Amino acid sequence: MSYVCHTQADNGEDAYHQQQQSSPLSGIGIMATGQAGHLILKLVENIQVSQRLPRTLESIQKQNKMDDFTLQIICISSLLSFATFCFCYLYYYQILHPRTRSQSVTLPPSPSKLPFIGHLHLLTAMPHVTFAQLAHKLGPIIYLQLGQVPTVVISSPELAEHILKTHDHLMANRPQLIAAQYLSFGCSDVTFSPYGPYWRQARKVCVTELLSSKRVNSFRLIRDEEVNRMLRAVAAHSNSELDVSESFFRLANHILCRVAFGKRFMDENHETSSGGGGGKKKELAGVLTETQALLAGFCVGDFFPRWRWVNSVSGMKRRLTKNLKDLRMVCDEIINEHLSEKRGRSGDVLEKEDFVDVLLRVQKQEDDLEVPITDDNLKALVLDMFVAGTDTTSATLEWTMTELARHPRVMARAQDEVRQIAASKGRVEESDLPHLHYLRAVIKETMRLHPPVPLLVPRESMAKCTIDNKYEIPARTRVLINTYAIGRDAESWENPLEYNPERFVGKDIIDFKGQDFRFLPFGGGRRGCPGFSFGLASVEISLARLLYHFDWALPQGVGAGDVDLTEIFGLATRKRSALKLVPLIKNLPV
Repeated sequence: MSYVCHTQADNGEDAYHQQQQSSPLSGIGIMATGQAGHLILKLVENIQVSQRLPRTLESIQKQNKMDDFTLQIICISSLLSFATFCFCYLYYYQILHPRTRSQSVTLPPSPSKLPFIGHLHLLTAMPHVTFAQLAHKLGPIIYLQLGQVPTVVISSPELAEHILKTHDHLMANRPQLIAAQYLSFGCSDVTFSPYGPYWRQARKVCVTELLSSKRVNSFRLIRDEEVNRMLRAVAAHSNSELDVSESFFRLANHILCRVAFGKRFMDENHETSSGGGGGKKKELAGVLTETQALLAGFCVGDFFPRWRWVNSVSGMKRRLTKNLKDLRMVCDEIINEHLSEKRGRSGDVLEKEDFVDVLLRVQKQEDDLEVPITDDNLKALVLDMFVAGTDTTSATLEWTMTELARHPRVMARAQDEVRQIAASKGRVEESDLPHLHYLRAVIKETMRLHPPVPLLVPRESMAKCTIDNKYEIPARTRVLINTYAIGRDAESWENPLEYNPERFVGKDIIDFKGQDFRFLPFGGGRRGCPGFSFGLASVEISLARLLYHFDWALPQGVGAGDVDLTEIFGLATRKRSALKLVPLIKNLPV
């Protein structure tokens, strides 16, 4: 079976239908083959005959066509026939082919389930928290039947290693989710594309062309400009309450939009510019925001593949179709602008290329590509970079500043480190970031307690395998890794609920690459996030400059224990209520 996905977006519905028809769940019922199947079918046939017998006897009696002796013979014959087939069935399975302990399928522990929906009722607004609670009761691996979809949830670093390393080659596929089928143009991005030649090529393009260290460094001017723009906005609110969450949201979107498309996400104060491009920016912002909402939303068809008609009744299909149309229109316009513009390429061309430029260049190198990159593939790849980076970046910034505001001692130590490094220059440069060891420990500790993606993007087993020499994971099972539970595992972390960046100081071996399975903010294995270095660059320079130029305080009357830590689940897990702080200018110029 090939896992390459060439489906075009406007055929997304058909592609989804085709994929679901091949699902092992779509044929649930009596699948009788061979000797055992013949016995089962005969057994069912005789049961049906027995069920019809009373009506048949009544008809016979009414018509007076048979005497009592004949009726008794019929009853006895039917009962003997039924008993014979029951005996054959039991003899075949219990004597000839007994299921020994070694032959039986041992699934992971599972909680009680409800008829029809299975464990779907456990998908609360905070599924990672619910799964962590179940793991505490049942163990670090649990089996759930989510509607019609078999699912395994992993909640320990040891078992995560089994999935991401030992059996990575069997667990590298993705389930074809409905929203992704539409909005990633037939699952032709890196995140959702099936494991196979196309995915390997797409990932290679992203790693070598879009997210290499050289390319990430080439975007330093964009980061510098957008972070400084944010600093000026913060300075304008000095000594007054500021919605820090909104500032981070806009910063992340501006950086990613400029890097991906060559234009800002939205003009200041969400107003269109006086020039002709303001309306387009507003349209781009609206389309991308709706795309993120749909990808993060709940779709009944993802859990009941045979109920795809529900997507039409619920309005989900209409929303997806409209958003796909808008996405295609916006992306086509951006691509056409890139193709028609005659940009001056004096100096370093690398410094002037955005993601669309790079992918258009790669697209022309057909001889070097195993699988040609279509226009829809290009759109999917560049949108993947945007969607994957914006929410995770802004959520990490938001949670880090939240914890710093709640822990003044930690903030003071981080500020001392930053201000000592930048004292002679009056500002923090990206070249200073490798020397800010405590700041990096602060970011790691934040991601441990508040992973931006608490449930890694679902994987799907391509073949059955045995986990921990004990539990069998059937083929086509969805696998979820709960990084939220792993980061709070008492066997891996001392005082796991305590915010303590010192646990990472001097322990650079625990990095962001997914090699230490106690710490998986960006996943691991073949499907690990290839863009973690790009995201970290934006997070680190933003935090370093905010801590250098400003002192920070909670609003009047709000204590450290009053800060709301309630989460809201989505593409990235954010604070439910916006973080509001009071900035005080410390170092000028800003």
